[in-house]
Amino acid sequence: MKKVIKRKGYEEDFEPEKIKISIEKAAKDAGMNNIFQIVEEVSRVVFEFCEEKEIISTEDIRNLILDHLKEKYPKVAEAWLNYEKEVKNK
Repeated sequence: MKKVIKRKGYEEDFEPEKIKISIEKAAKDAGMNNIFQIVEEVSRVVFEFCEEKEIISTEDIRNLILDHLKEKYPKVAEAWLNYEKEVKNK
């Protein structure tokens, strides 16, 4: 099973559903109508990126998601960053 290296340095199992949930939340917060399409598109980009890797950092996943969102769905990227600022103190 693929592993993810968290910011604090520990590893945990790669859980694709966590990625989908976070993208969905950001799309909802941005008031998007095509949430399913956005979740599937961005998830596919992430899963293709992770396909050949056994271990990946959460920071790499985050950056990949944000880069894609900024390019294609800037409102969703903004909602993602606002959530991080409010909840995760980034």
